[in-house]
Amino acid sequence: MGLSTKPVTIQNSTYLQVPRDVAELLRVMASKICSVNFKIDEKECTLIYSFAKPVLDLKEEPSDPTLVLAR
Repeated sequence: MGLSTKPVTIQNSTYLQVPRDVAELLRVMASKICSVNFKIDEKECTLIYSFAKPVLDLKEEPSDPTLVLAR
């Protein structure tokens, strides 16, 4: 699915608006991590956004120890 949006400039910063449908999807997914990949060539700059739920940090103690054993 491709979306088009115009950048919005406020003072010295430029922002890309998130369409309502995408914002609702992210809210439902409870996404906490966003990564952006850039692909730049002579014609364009492509930004690929990936949203994911956080991965359990192994340094933390899980609330249910059987979750670690289930992997």
